[in-house]
Amino acid sequence: MSCKTLLASTLAALLAGSVTLVMAQDRPAPPSAPAPHGMAMRGPAAHGGYRHAMHMHRFGFEGPRSSVIGDLHGLERLYMLSGRGKDLAALYNEVLAKSQDPHVRDYVYRHLAHLQARPANVDQAIATLRKGLDESLANEAKMRAEREKMREVWMQRRTEAAKPAAD
Repeated sequence: MSCKTLLASTLAALLAGSVTLVMAQDRPAPPSAPAPHGMAMRGPAAHGGYRHAMHMHRFGFEGPRSSVIGDLHGLERLYMLSGRGKDLAALYNEVLAKSQDPHVRDYVYRHLAHLQARPANVDQAIATLRKGLDESLANEAKMRAEREKMREVWMQRRTEAAKPAAD
């Protein structure tokens, strides 16, 4: 008899839960605040909210470089809103002088080239992107050489460890 009671209680709870879910879906979404000055929503709020951003941070999708890039996003926005977009080139060059992080440098090179291409100075933008590409290729070659060296060391240790076991 208690099995039937338990089954009936579970069924009632599931039914009540699904009715609540249906009612919640029928309710209109709360109005969102319009983006200032007609700009699209950016940052964590545009991609699932701050909880999502914290979740992504916790699992290593953002690192120390993201704080630099986040600060750059904020500064870019403020410079553009205040009408001082031309000052961004100096900011980007300053960051390039200070940062050695390849992700930050790649970000800055792309944005600097975009900024340089705006007043139709395409040649300067191409030169900036090529400089960034050359730097990225050099970093990639260096990392590949380091990985190959580590692989050789690992293979050597592996063969040395296998020799005494074979004797």
